[in-house]
Amino acid sequence: MRHTANIFTLIFIIFLYSTIYCSSVPNESLSAPLLLLISFDGFRWNYPDLYHLPNFNLLSKRGVRVKYIQNNFATVTFPLHYSIITGLYEESHGIVGNTIFDPKLNAVTTLDTMNDTRWWSQNSYSQPIWTSNELANDSYQRRSGVIAWPSIGTPINGHLPVRYQLFNLTRKFDSILQQIIDWFREPAESRINLGVVYYPEPDMTGHHHGPISDEMNKTLKECDDYVGQLLAMIDIDEYLKRNLNVIITSDHGMESIRKNRTIILADYIDTKLCSAYGSRSSVNIFVPLESNINRIYANLSTIPNFEVYKKSQIPDEYHYKSNIRIGDILFVAKAGYEIIAPGDNASIELLGDHGYDDRVESMHGIFYGFGPAFHENMQVEPFHTVDIYPLMSYILKLKERKTNGSIDNVKHILRHHINNDLFDEINLLLSKTTSYVTSWGFITDGCVLLVILISIVYIIVAFRHSRQLIYAEPQFPIRYRLLSNDEGSKNNFFPDASDNEELE
Repeated sequence: MRHTANIFTLIFIIFLYSTIYCSSVPNESLSAPLLLLISFDGFRWNYPDLYHLPNFNLLSKRGVRVKYIQNNFATVTFPLHYSIITGLYEESHGIVGNTIFDPKLNAVTTLDTMNDTRWWSQNSYSQPIWTSNELANDSYQRRSGVIAWPSIGTPINGHLPVRYQLFNLTRKFDSILQQIIDWFREPAESRINLGVVYYPEPDMTGHHHGPISDEMNKTLKECDDYVGQLLAMIDIDEYLKRNLNVIITSDHGMESIRKNRTIILADYIDTKLCSAYGSRSSVNIFVPLESNINRIYANLSTIPNFEVYKKSQIPDEYHYKSNIRIGDILFVAKAGYEIIAPGDNASIELLGDHGYDDRVESMHGIFYGFGPAFHENMQVEPFHTVDIYPLMSYILKLKERKTNGSIDNVKHILRHHINNDLFDEINLLLSKTTSYVTSWGFITDGCVLLVILISIVYIIVAFRHSRQLIYAEPQFPIRYRLLSNDEGSKNNFFPDASDNEELE
């Protein structure tokens, strides 16, 4: 059945293209595919079910809603946003927290200082989707536009997108939407085909007021209104309505924090023997003298409602072990509990937080997709954050890169899934042959009739096929697959120049 559906897909595309070329409608089929990626920071997977959000509910009917996104550990903003745009786990791309210590660089960075390319370019394999789009070696004119996404403004492995604007906390989201749509609507010689946008809400409201609050209700209403504005902008523009694919997602969710669930790390360990970096939900502890590791580990193991792991013991499912920036000890709070590490301001009280075990339900994010590439009125089971990159690559017709994600995990949400190289060959063949067809006076009505007949058969087969949820094991980069799960804290992943050829 799977092969039959693919055959009918090819037949349908051939006749559809014939119709397009035979008609008098301007041909846009040779333009680069359009994709807009939007992330609402901290938008928990079940907010649309807990609050009245009519425009988010409309997205489900208009396209695909994934039950939730299974994200990476640690479930914090910068690492997960980098995973979304690279398709790599945190141990692979090296952004392992919002505060990072790198022993090789002997340096620490925070959200405010992470604008040095060394942090984002730990290895040559980390390539954001906007760079992949612009470096694609094909006949399309590709340009990327990025607004406020974590890392933007910092060259990653030597590359910046054609258009970008830095994060500005005071900027209203409606002006961001207008800017990104304007970039899509510029003349063909300058317009973008990929837009990437970040918005810091409802994360900030979640931290200050909790995920279940009147303030969250107000913020989510504003986010819902922004989605409504986006839909209106698309629907009044025939070019965007016909061609623009949109993904609306988030990095993580939000958990409620109650009083008396916070510990002071310095009360349990001698901070002169180690250093700790991370968030209130998890910290990486670096111990210069190996002889002190067992002592610190033993002290932390006595604390209830917190998990402690030596580096070699970190659960494999975290995908958070094989990197020099991960500490000798990982200390993780259970959902709703918090850690005050040295240097943190204990007087700042949070009513909501994230960063916990990625298997905790409240940590899951959202995913909606709509546009010509997606099925309509479809709700599906979860897939992983790292699967978003191969999905975007497929929609953009980019050659597949080896990442920690897999298109096999997400292809069931797409209308048509065929080999991109084959599609390009068909496209090239049709572009050459239809010029002859039109000169021979090929009857447009005949093309339309054939398309309708083939479409009927195709829809029947494809509908049956689309209801099968297909999952496959992710295909990992060779460099990462070589790492053993029991190598311990002395075998950190940090590729040097000799690795570049293998990784690229």
